[in-house]
Amino acid sequence: MKQRLARLAVRPSIRFLLVAILLVVSVFTGMATGFDLFYRLTYILVATLFVSYVWVQLMHRAIRVEVPGRPRLARVGDEILETVTVHNNSTLPKYALEVADLADIPGHTGGVAVSIGSMDVASWTMHIRTRTRGMYNLGPVRVVARDLFNIFSKGSEFGDRDAITVLPRVIALPAYDVPTAQLHGDSSTRQRSQSVTPHASSVRDYAPGDALSRVHWNSTARMGKLMSKEFDLGRASEIWVLVDLDRTAQAGELEERTDEYAVTIAASLVKRHIDAELPVGLVAFGDERYFLPAETGLGQSDRIMQYLALAKAEGDTPLNEALADYEPLWGHNATLIVITPSPRADWVVGMSELMRRGVRVTVIQLDLESFGGIGDVAESQEEMFSRGIPYFYIQQGDNIAEQLSSGGGANGVFTADSDRQVLASL
Repeated sequence: MKQRLARLAVRPSIRFLLVAILLVVSVFTGMATGFDLFYRLTYILVATLFVSYVWVQLMHRAIRVEVPGRPRLARVGDEILETVTVHNNSTLPKYALEVADLADIPGHTGGVAVSIGSMDVASWTMHIRTRTRGMYNLGPVRVVARDLFNIFSKGSEFGDRDAITVLPRVIALPAYDVPTAQLHGDSSTRQRSQSVTPHASSVRDYAPGDALSRVHWNSTARMGKLMSKEFDLGRASEIWVLVDLDRTAQAGELEERTDEYAVTIAASLVKRHIDAELPVGLVAFGDERYFLPAETGLGQSDRIMQYLALAKAEGDTPLNEALADYEPLWGHNATLIVITPSPRADWVVGMSELMRRGVRVTVIQLDLESFGGIGDVAESQEEMFSRGIPYFYIQQGDNIAEQLSSGGGANGVFTADSDRQVLASL
């Protein structure tokens, strides 16, 4: 990036106004009193303004900025390393140039002050930390020259704006049990099936009556005889992750917001299940309705991460309505994981109805009060406990991997099963 995008005019500061007022006062006072002191002060002020203006013009001339290629993707918590090189193409040294990237990434502020010798080059690395997910811009780079008295300033912007997508943070969840709908074939072992399923496990000799769709042509070519595919039932039903991004149930700042926690948990669970070769789908009610049907594979994981990166916590659909809207989607072979900061209890009834239909449900509830919001989760948790709905409870600052470990019950993490075990022991 070498081209100058925009040249800014010389801008006077508040100090210029003070000097100008003092100059006017000294002129009129000198004319009224005839004292040489006021005339001398006038000469000094005029000379100061002139020298400051010329200084800024000279410091700003013959500057060129280079920034190499910027990244297009990052994750929350990453540091973007941006190497900036400023060339001084004049024989006059440059003093105290302010250089800053005008990136609109939340939490990014400031720049650096550099001095460059005659016909010299200064290069350094800027560290821009990504604190929230979303689509942002890096650049342009602004270079500002100021005089010694900070009366005038002049700047230029170099380069273009480059878009960058900040994906949600992903946390390893090795202790989180992959849920299943406990149907035929939903286990860690695979069972042979006489029907054609999405899971091909092996090949065998062709048998009379095998459909052509069962023929494995690569093996047939290699073996020199017809070979048929063997299928199994797979090992899970569809996994659905629902993220509640209702604006009325959000609180916190930057990476310590409820929606950032919710999306981090969702992204981590998606990766956990995709790695287990399970079909995963996404539903998120934010600034738009984000929906992806359940599929397997890294491509599905990438698509979900992109959706989660773009989803904003600006939804106006309460969780109970979201559950009602998508209720027909989840049959008896589905597993639904709901991530919500909502302290209301009305959505618990919808979760209970899904359980009655054979859907396996799990709730991951964020404590809104711990993020600075208003709302007590006690009522909704009592409802979930009374209806036997498994849930996890997460507060601001909690270790998410530990809180979502199997068999909760410690450090504020509870599930319906662990609650019943505690009650049984009393």
